[in-house]
Amino acid sequence: MGALACVTVICGVIAWHVGVKVVYMRGHLLLASYTVLVSAYVLSRFGLAAFYRPPRDAGITPSVAVVVPSYNEGEAVARTIHSCLGLDYPPDRLEIVVVNDGSTDDTWDHMLKAAAEYPEGRVRCVDLGTNQGKRAAMAAGIRATSAEILLFVDSDSMPAPESVRYLVQGFADAKVGAVSGLTYVRNAEHNVLTRMQAARYYVSFQLLKSAESVLGAVTCCSGCFAAYRRAAIAPLLDAWEHQRFLGVECTYGDDRALTNRVLRDGWTTRYDARAEAWTDAPDRYRKFFRQQLRWKKSWSREGPLLLAHIWRSRTRALPSVAVQTIAGMLSPIVVLYSLTVPLAGGTFPLIYFLGLYLVSMGYALTYRMLRNDGMWIYAFVGTFFYVAFSPQLLWAIARIRDGKWGTRDAEPPQAGPNPGAVPVSAAAGADG
Repeated sequence: MGALACVTVICGVIAWHVGVKVVYMRGHLLLASYTVLVSAYVLSRFGLAAFYRPPRDAGITPSVAVVVPSYNEGEAVARTIHSCLGLDYPPDRLEIVVVNDGSTDDTWDHMLKAAAEYPEGRVRCVDLGTNQGKRAAMAAGIRATSAEILLFVDSDSMPAPESVRYLVQGFADAKVGAVSGLTYVRNAEHNVLTRMQAARYYVSFQLLKSAESVLGAVTCCSGCFAAYRRAAIAPLLDAWEHQRFLGVECTYGDDRALTNRVLRDGWTTRYDARAEAWTDAPDRYRKFFRQQLRWKKSWSREGPLLLAHIWRSRTRALPSVAVQTIAGMLSPIVVLYSLTVPLAGGTFPLIYFLGLYLVSMGYALTYRMLRNDGMWIYAFVGTFFYVAFSPQLLWAIARIRDGKWGTRDAEPPQAGPNPGAVPVSAAAGADG
């Protein structure tokens, strides 16, 4: 309750500051406009999230196929298979499809060994033969089943036993095309980096995705744990799998691109905070920054594409998407300006940093309000950490045609036979 009271006060101060900026609009026009945009966006997240409610329990049990694309995961994929078979869902309505994307280690052997521990037909293993990329693996999994609901789980993720039963309830609404669950960081206690990511994940889901869900437009159903209606993605499967941008094939941003296309076709996307899963986050800074570069490249491509159609596909979400896109693009410029102007003898941008402090504290106290595990301070520190390297977005835009994942130690995807078939700112989320 104390955290809630503090969050309310912080939102009041931010609202007052926005009002003053709008009335007087003093100082540097770019910085003032950016402050108003981001502050208004942050306030809208808190306001909308307050109205969030998970989908009601309609008691439905549609047929579900859990699709697990895997590349060089070794024995970790077996752990994911066992967790998926432990789901509390009618066995005759659930199947597991595991796709080996041309792994060069013993992933395929672990798949077959784990599948052999269950009755025939419960686990379907598909081998692509060569490394064709995650999209090809996901598409192969889709084509290998006829289930009504397609649930994607990363090969290093583990859903909670009751998670699927919760997640499918959102599809009782015939307008819903996709539902995202809540993903926690499993290795959160490993070091400071994983703690900051764990806090960032939680706030992004519980605040930002909750707000988007109220508008019926979750802009990225996380690849770690998200479900799609077959009828929503079947018509766009080929176009999504072979998407090209600036003349090159898209090999990253699979979940954001798929969500984007579902929204473009007029479907609603939701978030269910009851459907939980766990995944591993990078525990080394080099791998983390490469992951963030890939996510920024994805957002740089899909953000403007989303803005180009959201005005007609989900009009009520247009202001939110527009501000998120504009503020995200301006974020690295504003950060660099705020850091260099004082060094050049200019006025220190006190208001900007005070606003960043208030937003960071608002995120941290929101975490504390919802969870009492001592991690809230990392939500505060993490916000500054993420904002500090937001200029990486400029490098991401420059490298947008580069299809390498960066976090894989393998060659880029190759064509071959197919036998199976924000950016980071004070207001941006951390999902890819």
